Amino acid sequence: MTSLLIFSESAQAQVAGITPQQLEQFKKLPRAQQEMLARQYGFDLSLLDGSGEAAGKGARNPQTVFPRGTTFDESGEPVIPDDIAAQFQEEDGDLQPFGYKLFAGEPSTFAQVTDAPVPTNYIIGVGDTIQVQLYGKESRSHQVVVSRQGQITIPDLGPLQVVGLTFEKMRELVQQEVSQRLIGMQAAVSMGELRSIQIFVMGEAYKPGAYTVSSLTTIMQALFVSGGVSDIASLRNIQLKRGGETIATLDLYDFLIHGNMANDRLLQSGDMVFIPSRSEMVTVDGEVVRPAIYELKNEKNLAEVLELAGGVLPTAYTKATRIERIRKGGRVINTVDLANAKSLTVDGGDNIEVPAVSNEIVDSVMLVGAVTRPGYYEFTEGMRVSDVLTDIKTSLLSYADLGYGLIVRERDQRREIEVHQFDVEAAITGESKHDKRLKAQDQLVIFSRYEDAKLQELQLTDWIVSETEQERRERTQLLKEYRQNYLRGLVAAQQERLDQEAQEQQSSETQQELRGLFTQRGVYDELGESKIQEYAEYSRHNMLEPILAKLRHQFTESGSLPIVHVEGEVNYPGVYPLVEGATASNLIAAAGGLKASAYLARAEITRTQLKSGETVTDYVSFNLFDVLMGETNVPIKSRDSLNVFVIPDWQNTLEVTLEGEVRFPGKYTIRRGETLAALIERAGGLTEYAFPRGAVFTREELKKLESQRMRSLARELQHEIATNIITGNNQSDMSYQQIRQLLQDLMAVDPVGRLIIDLPYILSGNLNADIQLKDGDKLVIPTQRSTVNVIGEVQLASSFLYDGSLSVDDYLRRAGGTRKKADEDRIFIVKANGAVEMVEVGGWFSLGTKNRIEPGDTVVVPLDTEYTNNIELWRDATQILYQIGVALAALTAI
Repeated sequence: MTSLLIFSESAQAQVAGITPQQLEQFKKLPRAQQEMLARQYGFDLSLLDGSGEAAGKGARNPQTVFPRGTTFDESGEPVIPDDIAAQFQEEDGDLQPFGYKLFAGEPSTFAQVTDAPVPTNYIIGVGDTIQVQLYGKESRSHQVVVSRQGQITIPDLGPLQVVGLTFEKMRELVQQEVSQRLIGMQAAVSMGELRSIQIFVMGEAYKPGAYTVSSLTTIMQALFVSGGVSDIASLRNIQLKRGGETIATLDLYDFLIHGNMANDRLLQSGDMVFIPSRSEMVTVDGEVVRPAIYELKNEKNLAEVLELAGGVLPTAYTKATRIERIRKGGRVINTVDLANAKSLTVDGGDNIEVPAVSNEIVDSVMLVGAVTRPGYYEFTEGMRVSDVLTDIKTSLLSYADLGYGLIVRERDQRREIEVHQFDVEAAITGESKHDKRLKAQDQLVIFSRYEDAKLQELQLTDWIVSETEQERRERTQLLKEYRQNYLRGLVAAQQERLDQEAQEQQSSETQQELRGLFTQRGVYDELGESKIQEYAEYSRHNMLEPILAKLRHQFTESGSLPIVHVEGEVNYPGVYPLVEGATASNLIAAAGGLKASAYLARAEITRTQLKSGETVTDYVSFNLFDVLMGETNVPIKSRDSLNVFVIPDWQNTLEVTLEGEVRFPGKYTIRRGETLAALIERAGGLTEYAFPRGAVFTREELKKLESQRMRSLARELQHEIATNIITGNNQSDMSYQQIRQLLQDLMAVDPVGRLIIDLPYILSGNLNADIQLKDGDKLVIPTQRSTVNVIGEVQLASSFLYDGSLSVDDYLRRAGGTRKKADEDRIFIVKANGAVEMVEVGGWFSLGTKNRIEPGDTVVVPLDTEYTNNIELWRDATQILYQIGVALAALTAI
């Protein structure tokens, strides 16, 4: 624990202050504990893995080369702009000269490298420091510097001439002199601080000039510290000049390609590294290991140039290698086979492109759709569907459609397709009629039995077994490849690079064009986006789209498109490809089979044909039951439209709700044409507490109409209010906030959809008064009422006990009379059954007595429109609001 505390304190001192004693204690710790402490105190453990001397100094070389364009502050630290990455980013697809990235750097300093190992062939020169450690009968250490006379002087030994010797020879000389002249002593010799030398980097250097560098600097290191080479420099003929003569030539391609540094010489003081401009260049692109622009030196033929590029890839199509070259002032193209043209002469300026093999997979069968193992399968002669789909449970997904599968086959060199249909289940079980023989390049398409993605997700197996994300991505990728097989021949190259939004627009245009093929009867609407918002992954819509897109450009011999349509009582009406040998039963299977409401006694085909240049439409009727049983075979032709009728009087379940004072309230299922009186009789009639005159009957379709009317009124009111304000005709003393609140109230009212009925008259047995019920109808019968309501522009809106002797005038007086803003000329009564009666006026505030008040009635005093904006629409709006309010009050009072 003491050693750990000692090391912790020393580690906080940034390693540089660690004493040799602490280092020895640290080295005794297990390696794992050493790494933990190194991470904890943030220092590099590798500093302690070397010699004690190096660790004690904590020496570390600073970074001296940065990206070109970097600026430096006064202390030499780099100041890198934020957009430095953008400045040096290369454009995609642009080939660059080979090897120049190696020197794409900016030196921050020309400081000497002091801790590099000294090679044995290092030449000792004036200014070098040599460390001599004497040991034996005594221990002494000397650090001597080579003098200008080329000597070193070791105490008790005298001067030794060492200039011009290699490091190895110098070490042997010192060790030999010590052993011979100092009895009982031996010497350990190493290099200390090395001398500096001045060199010149000239020619096509990035920053030519004189540099002071370490005596260990080589040609390549000199290139680095000078910032590299310019954009037109040669990498293959870098020359080392000494005393006016070229003593070495460096080819950087040997280093970059083969790792050969044999010609990288050590520099001496006064040496010049000269970089000439580059010679002829040749471009190599395509399926090679290193596409780039290469400088030629001794390479003369095609094989040698391709070797510079690392050779061709396995995906290369060598039989059609293209060489673009300059001949007689113009560019020409040569197409050669690499197998026979490796000795072909290559000149400067040539562009060599090795193309890739086709992406088409030959001699294969593609399986795509609702299957467990989609992909390409090897094709063999005699292969059948059952050889690919071997088992229903293991080959198909749980939601696969077992009744409908397609084989898409190319039939000629123009890549036109024909489509074959088969029963998936029958094919897997080996029925010869459906287990069809396959051909090379066939595509087997298996569909989901769901069109809606939400329905497909409701699978019990999905709760316990799910696909991995990797498998899902593979399926999605294969589906894209399947769709692109058709789209590739239909759209231009630039269209293939459109984003997802453009692809969706193209899909919509394709559907519009297909819809136009059957405009005579307005079909194809069943596949519209409004019906299904999100299609299942392997739905008919998604999987058939590329096939139909291909077929819509493909005409039969008669000039018709191989596309058919089915509508009516089938599960998935829409447009389908015309399969080989198509019959009505095939088309029904493609559409997912019949609905329960399908009429089997008769179906009809609308057939459009060209005769003598004119369009002729025929109708073919047949017995659908006989077709399904196989007793009749009805062929289908191009552009046929099959219509499966609904069973006469077939209807969905209709529900009507009875609430309130009936003996058995609740929801009732009714048959089409059933009347309200009959339904009340089924419900046991009314109770003794029922108030039939106040019955509220609502209908769903009336709610929609009422809502539309409210929105229309609100828009008209807004328009007229704005017009009055602009033209200065606003004579109302109502504030803007009040008018706005009225409009908001108008829009916020929930429609009731009330239908005014006279229930007592209906129950009396009058057939003319009775009404036929519809789905969603609702009848609410309240309890007996003995009140009369007064609402609107009165002093105190309230309810009063019914008194047969009182008139409308009397009830208004009980409510305190009308307000200033009341419209006394338009007072009306909302009867208990919802009917409205206008009150007859006999004089100034003298209301007539012809209007009879009954229990459950409501007297409404509307707002005088003179206090708004003289807008007549307010009358309709306020009347609707009051009527809805009365109806809602009747419903909530039950």
